[in-house]
Order: sequence, then structure tokens, then C-alpha cells
Amino acid sequence: MSFIHASIFYIHLKTFFKIIYLQCFKHFSVKRLLITVLFLVLFSIVSFLVIFFRLVDEILFPGYRKVEIKKPVFIIANPRSGTTFLHRLFCLDDERYGYTLLYHTILPSITIFKIIDFFGAIDRRIGRPMRRTFDYLDGIFFKGWENIHPMGFNQSEEDEGTFIFTLITSGIFLLCPYMDEISYVRFPDTMPEKDRKALAAYYKSSLQRFMYAMGTDKIFLSKNVMSTGRLDTIIETFPDARIVYVVRSPYEAVPSFISMFSAAWKAHSPEIPEDSPYHRAWGYLAMDYYTYFHEHIRQLPEQQWYTLKYEDLVHAPKAEMIKIYNHFGMPVSGTFEERLNKASGRAKKYKSGHSYSLEQYGMTREEVLAQLEPVFDKYGFEK
Repeated sequence: MSFIHASIFYIHLKTFFKIIYLQCFKHFSVKRLLITVLFLVLFSIVSFLVIFFRLVDEILFPGYRKVEIKKPVFIIANPRSGTTFLHRLFCLDDERYGYTLLYHTILPSITIFKIIDFFGAIDRRIGRPMRRTFDYLDGIFFKGWENIHPMGFNQSEEDEGTFIFTLITSGIFLLCPYMDEISYVRFPDTMPEKDRKALAAYYKSSLQRFMYAMGTDKIFLSKNVMSTGRLDTIIETFPDARIVYVVRSPYEAVPSFISMFSAAWKAHSPEIPEDSPYHRAWGYLAMDYYTYFHEHIRQLPEQQWYTLKYEDLVHAPKAEMIKIYNHFGMPVSGTFEERLNKASGRAKKYKSGHSYSLEQYGMTREEVLAQLEPVFDKYGFEK
């Protein structure tokens, strides 16, 4: 939106109109039309709400622009690689980090944060009726995700919501399955410079607002499974960033990735079979993410990034967290260590009830290995 500076708000209008064309005309169905219209109505309402309150921020809280995001920590990985678990381990060290809840990413405005905090304080005094209402709404809006990726308005969450409202995100393929026709949003790093700069300006401004409201003495902590495609942009915007990368065997992560992000299609495109080209496109994106990360992370000094295997994280979470802290030269407090002990005990009791195969999505181990053999070799994954 050229009439508003990108640090206030940014929507990629080309993608906005492409979604309308693909969903409502080229690939028309009544279900797709209705769900797309509902999405666009909600999208527009929230967008104008955010624009208004971010403009209010400029009047009431102009000091946010002076906030420096120093040595932020970004947890990046392919989806279904343990990032949520790792992120919530980091969040146990809440004296050190500032991390987003879901509503922070959907409504990134200091004014909105202050309003919610005000009513939250009142809610606590009268027995939390509003909190119970939102817990109830969590069960409605995020039903079906509890065993895939537990979500809630008041839970620590990745900051992809911030990018959703720019429309430069692979997240839009939950609504629009036609990845090849909007392929440029998969890797924002490859988009024209003016789009990248606008995206970076909006994201940086959102983080500054969040840290201004939550405490400038803390380190910003992000977890985002789609940020591989914007890795260069993140490093250019935050050159002292620290990157933590979790890697899981592609044989397990790729089909799980497809399953998670194609689940929404059952609502608006149930006619698409599991072994369709659209499902395989998610698999190819997952494989591209592996390659892209390992090629592009090399621009960052080794002391600023750390990789760990999913299996090691699950089997020994406390030990892996201490290794990460030691690598970045961060002391482990007694309180944090005690919390890690409790979390590690709970993790050992967890067992996933889900199993996915490449074959059900029309893919084979041979084609995954052919593209990602260097990754298998680097981490010692079973071929």
C-alpha cells in the first residue's frame, strides 16, 4: 500500500488480487468462494484496525522508533521439526526473552497491547471471565490443531502472523492451494528489492513496537518455520542475529509438513486427492527449505548460528539447551535450569500419535534422497 509508509502497514496488493482471481474465478467452487470471501472480509477488518492503531502509536508512543533489537534469537527449521518444543523451552527463561503470543502477531500495535493489558488486569480482579471466554474460543478456532500444533490466543507463538497480513508468506497456501501460480511468496528473499525493503521495514517496526511494550531490556525471541525463505532479509535487517536451526530426517519431516499445511484444504477443496501435484508442491518446498538454509547460513559467522538434531532435542532437551547457551555465551540461571529439569521430565513421557509417509502424497524416498543427500550425510540420517 504505497499511500502508507511500509513501517506503518504493508500489503502486497498483487498477491491480494491474485488470491481473488485464483480462488473465485480460475478455480471456482462455491466452497472456495465462500471461504475466500470470509477470509478477505476478516483480513480487511483486521488490516484497517491495525493501520488505525499503528497510526495512533505514532502519536502516543513515538519513542518505539528508537528501540534497538539487539542480538535477537531466531529459531528456524522445517515445520514438524520440534521448533514449538524448543521455542517453549526458551520461553521458560522469561527473565531473559521477550516472545510473542498469538494476538501480538495478529494485532501488532503498542496501543492495542496496552488496551489488552488494561482489560487483562481488570479480568484478573474479577475472576478471569474474559480469559475463560478466550480459552473457549481457542477450542473453536483451533479445533483440529491440538494434536498437530497446539495454539491459542494467549500462548507463545511464532511470529508468522505478522507476515500473514503482508501476504508475502507461504502461509497463504493454506487458503490457496495453487502454489505454482504465486510461487514468489515462498522465498521473499528472491522478490524485487523494493518489496523486500518494505517487508523488512514493516517487520522491524512490528518488533520495535512489541519490545517497546514488553520491555526493552529483554532479548527478542522468534520461532518461525517459514523464515527459511526470508533468511537473507532477516540477517540484513538484524546483522547481529543468532540463529538456532533444528533439523529432522527429511523422510519424517517432509510428509509431516505436507500433512500439516494441506489439512485446511479439506474445508474448501475436499476434491483434491492426497497424491495431487498440490500436495507434492508442499513436499518440494520442504526440500527447497533444507537446501536454501544450508547454502545461505554461511554468510553469518559460525558463532552466530547453531544447529541441532530433532532426535537429540527430544531425547535430551536440557543438555541441548545448555549446549545452545554455551555456544552463544549466555549463562544458564538457576531458575531456568530448574524449569528445564521439569520440562525435560514431561518431554520424556510424550509420544506422538501421528505417522505419515511420503508414498501417501505421491512421493518417494528416492527423489527425496536425490535432492537432499548432502543433508543426510551432514547429519548422519539413515538413508
